[in-house]
Amino acid sequence: MRTVFILCFFIAPILTGLAQSAAQSFHLASGQYIHGKAPEAKATVDNALRKYPSDKNLNALRELMKQEQKDEKKKNEENKDDKDKKDDKDKSKEEKEKEEKSKESKDAKEKSEEEKKEEKKSEEQKKKDQQEKEKQEKEKKEKEAGETEEKEGEKKENKNPDLSEKLQQMKISEETAKMILEAMKNQEMQYLQQQKRKSAKPRDKSKPDW
Repeated sequence: MRTVFILCFFIAPILTGLAQSAAQSFHLASGQYIHGKAPEAKATVDNALRKYPSDKNLNALRELMKQEQKDEKKKNEENKDDKDKKDDKDKSKEEKEKEEKSKESKDAKEKSEEEKKEEKKSEEQKKKDQQEKEKQEKEKKEKEAGETEEKEGEKKENKNPDLSEKLQQMKISEETAKMILEAMKNQEMQYLQQQKRKSAKPRDKSKPDW
């Protein structure tokens, strides 16, 4: 567009039917606009059009300036939209990263709790295994002690095989035999006690010893 203005700048003086003051205003405004002084160029065009409202060059310059202003505004809006989108994207990315960190922290915490549970479970299992082992060892010792007593009982029985055989022949159980022996022992003790009492009385010398 600025190329068009330059061409217009050089072509304008040779155009016929132009008033000198309108052409001068157009040249001035074109120069201002080309050098980046858009507000000054707009003011120059607006002032000239008040005097020469039908001047084609001035009207064309004003329309071009308006169009470029619209394009600039549109471009700024697009840039703003792009910036907003970028900000939203960055914000979304930041939130996503924050969520991921939060999730990682939560997972790590859950993992730590799970590991603690596993350790506790393992300790309980070890304790249970130890108790079971101690129980088995105790049962083993009791069994060995019982077997030892049983063997000793068998040895005692083997020492008196004749007595066992006699009891079997008489059809008397060991328990009954023990009761009989105990009763005989009591009777023997009573007899001995009676003899001691008799021997304690003084002997009558008038009677013979027999």
